[in-house]
Amino acid sequence: MADDMALMLLGIKDYSIESIEEKYDKKKHYKVISLKYSGDIPDVCPVCGSPMYKHGSRRIQVNDTPLQGCPVVLDIEIPRKRCRNDGEKHVWKPNLYNVDEKHMMTRRALMSLTEHSMRTTFEDASLDFVLSANTVKNVFVDFLNDNKMNLRFKTPEFIGIDEIKVKKLGELTVITDIEHRTLYDILQGRNQKSLTEYFMELRDREKVKWVCSDMYRPFEKSIGNAMPNARWAIDHFHVVMKANEAVDAVRREIQKDMTKKDRIKTKRGLAYTLKTRLDDLDAEEKLKIRAARKNPDTKPLAIAFDLKEDFFNIYDKNPSSKDNAQKAFKKWEDSIPEDKLYDKFRELAGTVHNFYEQIFAYWDCPIAISNGYTECMNRLIRENNLRGRGYSFEVLRARTLYRNANLRAILENGLIEVGPIIPEDQPVFRFDSTKEYEDEDDYEDDYEPFPDSEED
Repeated sequence: MADDMALMLLGIKDYSIESIEEKYDKKKHYKVISLKYSGDIPDVCPVCGSPMYKHGSRRIQVNDTPLQGCPVVLDIEIPRKRCRNDGEKHVWKPNLYNVDEKHMMTRRALMSLTEHSMRTTFEDASLDFVLSANTVKNVFVDFLNDNKMNLRFKTPEFIGIDEIKVKKLGELTVITDIEHRTLYDILQGRNQKSLTEYFMELRDREKVKWVCSDMYRPFEKSIGNAMPNARWAIDHFHVVMKANEAVDAVRREIQKDMTKKDRIKTKRGLAYTLKTRLDDLDAEEKLKIRAARKNPDTKPLAIAFDLKEDFFNIYDKNPSSKDNAQKAFKKWEDSIPEDKLYDKFRELAGTVHNFYEQIFAYWDCPIAISNGYTECMNRLIRENNLRGRGYSFEVLRARTLYRNANLRAILENGLIEVGPIIPEDQPVFRFDSTKEYEDEDDYEDDYEPFPDSEED
């Protein structure tokens, strides 16, 4: 009965519970459960068949999952016997069922600790175990390294690439499966050499069909060398965002001739309104645009607003026709006034020409290709980093990449070298989201990466 209790309660086979004690150490209250071996002990050596004699015992302390809300340490006595072989003397000891002797934890405790480490800080994860936060971190990193082959994903057909700067870690490259809206990987650095090396090592890289990113030119060579069947499409959000930047440039130029009071008034009254889409303007904002159009001093702002709207409409009014989109762009380019005030719009037209094929590849893609989801992952990475007061790259990558993954299922199913298969109709992993991200289009239109100062 005692053996059954140890198996049912602790998952330890062939041991009986001797005692349960309450202990306090370093202000932590925990239980110590003493276990004694109760299984079969051989009289002859299982290796050479020689008689065996007692060779003392060994005691180890193993962390287990909490019991009744209290951390648990298993104090296990392990018997040993030695054979009388005059040559090589073999030592027998029973196998420890469900115990990871490398980390001195039960396997269920190891799994619980790693899953807990995905959701919270290492300090908080250590509260359920008689372990320090640093030990929890080391266990977590060891787990990831030991199971690196188990935690690999199917190569996406539609890849999104973006970058994020994280304090103390520098620039990171974020890679997503934009078809299934899952995070695929995070890399440290963003130079062409490291990107090409990574993509060259990508399994099934010939299956990648589309890559969506910003206008980072080194992507072109990396994609061309490593993914021969992939086409590069520039994320439309990064394109139209430059139209808003051009509007800001015109506004700042107009404000240079204003008094400080009028400059701040214009900034507060029109800066946001000028970057708002026409269909989203409320009655008051429409009046502001109309007033700016009638005033000779601010009329250039209304013209800049119109140029911005017409540029956005290249995408909005031509969702399925590439030819019409190209014609709309040509018409928009020709409509830019010759005044030097609108040079930023001419720079935007030049950017489109420099990336003409990649920008208009947007209309050739069979899905609505966008890096909006990748931008959301950037926010999640920042939040994860702040929660841990500056993780190492390996820890930040793992906490973000495997955040809601079912690690237990990955291990139990032995997904070695294959990794979890991505279903056709849903992502493998679910990420927490807020209402802000539920509508990707709203998120993109409202995004302002570098807010202006009050006097700009």
